[in-house]
Amino acid sequence: MKSTVILVAATVAVMLPVLAADDGDRNKLAGSWQESAAEPGKTWTLVETGDLMRITETVKGEKLVEFQCNTVGKECSEKHGKVSMWFNGPKLVVMETRGSDVVKRRFEASADGGALEMEVIPIAPSGKTEKVALKRVTSTNAQ
Repeated sequence: MKSTVILVAATVAVMLPVLAADDGDRNKLAGSWQESAAEPGKTWTLVETGDLMRITETVKGEKLVEFQCNTVGKECSEKHGKVSMWFNGPKLVVMETRGSDVVKRRFEASADGGALEMEVIPIAPSGKTEKVALKRVTSTNAQ
């Protein structure tokens, strides 16, 4: 019994710094991000409120897509289809279904929080994985 308590306490002590690091990394995702090499004016905005994440994609100020969902993997219905979100360590994973099309995106902020990598993985129809580099938008005009 004592050895079990000691083992649990040791495991918790080791995991606390890891969990704290994940929260810090996750907080770096929040904000507006502009695609570095894509069309000018294409922006992604991520806003986390508790267990909810709102993601908005705009081009030159025109909103293309906006959805909000929990970050525990439970599916949410939106105007354009269905969305599921969850964290895999510091990465935010977003599975989006529109009709028969399914795409997975993984967002990960750089160590300094100034850059974001978005990995786009077509699931159905299958296709080539694409990595998109984004930079933090410092302007207060970002949507």
